[in-house]
Amino acid sequence: MIKLKHVSTLFALILFGLYAQGQAQYDVQFLNTVGCDDSTLFVDIEVKAADGAAGFFMSEQNYRFSYNRAALANPTITSQALTGFLPGGPGLMGFTLYSPHNLTGSLDTVVSYNVELQGGDGTFLTPEAWVRVGQVSFDLLAPDACYDLSWHESVFPPTFVGELLNNERFDAVGMLYNNVSSCANCLLPMELMSFEGFAEGCRIDLLWKTASEINTSHVVVQRSINGSDFEDIGQVTAAGNSTTLQTYSFSDYTMLSADNYYRLEQVDQDGFTQYSEVIQVKTTCIEDNIGTLDVFPNPVRNDDVNMRFYSNKDATATAIILNVEGKVITQREVEIIEGVNQINLRTSELTAGTYFIQVEGDGWRSSSEKFVKIK
Repeated sequence: MIKLKHVSTLFALILFGLYAQGQAQYDVQFLNTVGCDDSTLFVDIEVKAADGAAGFFMSEQNYRFSYNRAALANPTITSQALTGFLPGGPGLMGFTLYSPHNLTGSLDTVVSYNVELQGGDGTFLTPEAWVRVGQVSFDLLAPDACYDLSWHESVFPPTFVGELLNNERFDAVGMLYNNVSSCANCLLPMELMSFEGFAEGCRIDLLWKTASEINTSHVVVQRSINGSDFEDIGQVTAAGNSTTLQTYSFSDYTMLSADNYYRLEQVDQDGFTQYSEVIQVKTTCIEDNIGTLDVFPNPVRNDDVNMRFYSNKDATATAIILNVEGKVITQREVEIIEGVNQINLRTSELTAGTYFIQVEGDGWRSSSEKFVKIK
């Protein structure tokens, strides 16, 4: 005979097994459009089974997200895509019945959009297609400001989607999707198609392409040695307005380590900024063979700038002058010898300002030393 405590344990294991089976994964996304009068923002809420996950019958739903009060106000339900008695459901019961949707607020700027299954099978979600749940409208207070639409995943209260399994309801596991701001009439100032980096000896070449640009000003190139703390190393002027493919490049001659991380800060003409993804580029270039550069005269007028240094071997190298943005201004191939070397580069064509000078060989480079050109 099975004792009661064993029956209780068995029942708990069965329930746990059902719950484990109910851990369906889903994605949610915003789909934004601005009304013709530029005074209303419409936000569609869409959901699907996560990529690579199995389909499941969606039951209760509660979508929680925040927004920027300086840009948006007065959230209101304008469309209920999943509601009422829907015959011909995909499950055994053959119909779906959701209660009318409701919209509440909790905490500050948080929207809580609720849909409850009253009967039937629920809506079947697959990874192949987004299902529109409903639509919320906002008064658009500042068309050029960031909306800061942001799903709540783990911060109270979180977004929730339920699963109907064997007529039982379980929590699905959210894999939140498209959790980003949308700005300036839902069009980002720069639609970045790709961003890549390639190591060429002691130089790293960065290449990026844009599909479209609206009111763009420039791109600031930033570098990091740890992937989190970035510094500006250069700037590239953007096209301004474009609907055709634009290609940009930037070369970094002053990388600091074997592992280098880069990102782009995209700036529009109103000062709004957005960041690209971070890419990592490895290099085998090392600081070697060259002792400290002695640069003279410094400052320099229209004379040649000279650098004196010690090398521990004979080699073919390149002497390079760069501006403060890391762009090569002039360069010259030189032969260096083991021992003391002195190389001069002309500065007569340089405008007044600050520059850097260095020597680069096959897989190595010297440190960069600063000098100033004056009138």
